Amino acid sequence: MIENNICLLTDSYKVTHHYFYPKGTEKIYSYLESRVGAEFNKTIFYGLQYIIKKYLEGAVVTQEKIDEADSLIASHIGEGIFNRQGWEYILDEHGGRLPIEIRAVAEGTPVEVGNAMMTIENTDNESYWLPNYLEPLLLQVWYPSTVATLSAEVRKLCNFYLEVTGSEKDNLDFMLHDFGYRGATSTESAMLSGSAHLLSFSGTDTIAALTMPGNYYNDSNLYGFSVQATEHSVMTSLGPDGEISQILNVIDNAKDGVLSMVIDSYNYKSFLTQAGSPGTELNEAILGFLDTEGNKVVFRPDSGEPVSTTIDCLNLLSEGFGSHLTDKGYKVFDLNIGLLWGDGLNYQKIRDILYAMKSARWAAQNIIFGMGGGLHTAVNRDTQRNAFKCSAQLRDGVWHDIFKNPLDSSKKSKTGRFKLIRKNGSFTTVSIDSEGEDCLQTVFEDGKLLIDDSFINIKQRALNYSNFL
Repeated sequence: MIENNICLLTDSYKVTHHYFYPKGTEKIYSYLESRVGAEFNKTIFYGLQYIIKKYLEGAVVTQEKIDEADSLIASHIGEGIFNRQGWEYILDEHGGRLPIEIRAVAEGTPVEVGNAMMTIENTDNESYWLPNYLEPLLLQVWYPSTVATLSAEVRKLCNFYLEVTGSEKDNLDFMLHDFGYRGATSTESAMLSGSAHLLSFSGTDTIAALTMPGNYYNDSNLYGFSVQATEHSVMTSLGPDGEISQILNVIDNAKDGVLSMVIDSYNYKSFLTQAGSPGTELNEAILGFLDTEGNKVVFRPDSGEPVSTTIDCLNLLSEGFGSHLTDKGYKVFDLNIGLLWGDGLNYQKIRDILYAMKSARWAAQNIIFGMGGGLHTAVNRDTQRNAFKCSAQLRDGVWHDIFKNPLDSSKKSKTGRFKLIRKNGSFTTVSIDSEGEDCLQTVFEDGKLLIDDSFINIKQRALNYSNFL
């Protein structure tokens, strides 16, 4: 089988649609939006450039791909179903380049839900069937866009609690760490979601995501960083009776910088009590490590109820290592230590922990979060209610408005062709004939990528949103 055969990167039923459209159909115009009712009220658009470079750019149609698709569809659905004539027309008349135009908002831009973020139409009347044939592939932009949105919203949340508790913000870029590679559905999905996270944060353990800016977004800079850290296979190496000996071994062999230690292999309360008790080997080892300027120890409980366990750990660490107050009256550790919660998190649980910390008079700067499945796999297309719908068709030289209006009115689709304009600081979708500068720009046309953006530009657009209080 040919990898990335564009003729097969669709849903089965779409293979049958070329002979279902009305006679005289010349163009299909469709759009992508996040419907009203999404979890967050804005969506950060991200990932289209990757999809174009990976699957759409250049001469992607070949005779070999057409033959393979024809044979497969004949067995999969039936003989004479596959649109061989349509694909061979693209090969012969366009050299295998897709005759479509994709217009989209700049990646990294937060767009209010209920607005068109992308449109697509065919540029050759013979290929009217192509725009919606490509829907399943293009709609996959929902995934990196949703992760980018989630990370940005968490950053806004962290930024808010840092502000209200009088915390320093020098660690904001690292308050949410990506732990998601092992829970991702594939390496490709880990790259997409991991790079989407890097639009708002700099902490990641998903190394594969670090390749995305250089390979697809014209940026060779490094945007993700991590630290030395233990896991249970390390901490339990000598069993319960040898836990302290193994911890001492870890600290003795640690390099300068940040050292993150998992503390719940057996009893996190006992661990933190010994860590903070003057005169114990563990306490002296930790203080010795912290003696080097720039060194930091982060304690990671990895089980239990998130809110109560977090507050318990903060109190135990304060008893052992001391704390002082910010100018707004919230506690901060005296030494360069911190707490990391990375088990079973989502946006709501992070919010609950930060709220509980504030209620217990703890400054937000004492904690960082790690999110794996909640970042990579707990989102789906309905998180931001992403939908791709046809809104206009050209037949016999006349444009016809197309829409759906089911009993579930939340799924009513837009009508006609659009512009996306800024009005009073917000985006609004208006008729293509309306006044106002269109923020949807032609990104791809007839096989060519026309806007080749850089990751740093996209990141800055996202940060401009997530840093706003």
